Parts: sequence; structure tokens; C-alpha cells
Amino acid sequence: MALEFLAPITTPAALRSVQADASPLITTILVLIGLSLEGGIIAWIHFATKDPNAKPKEKKKGGFFGFLKK
Repeated sequence: MALEFLAPITTPAALRSVQADASPLITTILVLIGLSLEGGIIAWIHFATKDPNAKPKEKKKGGFFGFLKK
């Protein structure tokens, strides 16, 4: 059948149950994908708007790459 790849990680009874009605498995997978997308969007918004009023750091005037003296 189509869900035979689950055989190594499920019991025979669980495999028969999933083969009879796969909607709980599909729902679980879709929920996990949705939560992952939501978490990614939340992280992207967080980093895009992180501390917008921060003052820029002063650059050190040094030699080569700012740490070797002339």
C-alpha cells in the first residue's frame, strides 16, 4: 500500500489503523508543517524588527582591520 514506509517505525496494529483511515496522520503532518511555518515567520519578524532605535556603534580608528597599530 501507499503507507508501507511506516512499517519499520509502527506496530502492525498501528499500520493497519493508518492504512484504514489516514486522516489523523495527514492532519498531524499538516499541523506540524503549519506550526513550523508560523515559527519561521515569527522568527523572521523578530529579527527584522529587532531593536530599531539602537544607536550605531562607533568604529575604532586603528590600523589594519582596526586592531593593528600603524
